[in-house]
Amino acid sequence: MTSPKNSNPEATANRRTLSLTSMYFNRFLLFRYVTAIFFFVNLYWAIILFGSGSAAGLLPTALLIGAGVVMVEQVSKFWKHTNQLTLTRWFYWVQILANAIVAVGAVFGQLKVFYPFLNQTSLPWVLSLLGLGMLVGGFLEYRAFLIAHDKDRYVQHIRQFAANI
Repeated sequence: MTSPKNSNPEATANRRTLSLTSMYFNRFLLFRYVTAIFFFVNLYWAIILFGSGSAAGLLPTALLIGAGVVMVEQVSKFWKHTNQLTLTRWFYWVQILANAIVAVGAVFGQLKVFYPFLNQTSLPWVLSLLGLGMLVGGFLEYRAFLIAHDKDRYVQHIRQFAANI
């Protein structure tokens, strides 16, 4: 007696196709998680700045819009198997630049402009977090480069799986 799992070749082919689609989509999983983190950090930052009446709230708002665009690009990866992350890469460069600008501003006495709820004793923490954000952004830029050139390890797993099905 054959098992019900193998009795329908069309269903088996659909499962294999879905597995490959999911693997290609999961290739970008780290980008989706980190983008979500940046989105919420920038959201809270914008709320605080606009709540204090600061026009500097436009910076995190622009970053929020950029994160939203990246989210749309990432969702499209489910249907469109490509290794290009054009919008994602732009966003992370802009995020790195924004962190660098805020860090330089904070060092030169503009901490209250960007973080009205903090004082100068918080400067080391602020610089540490901004630096961490720049490192994470730089790491993701590197990962995007590897993916764009099919040099990431995950693509080898996908190819091996595709060859075995």
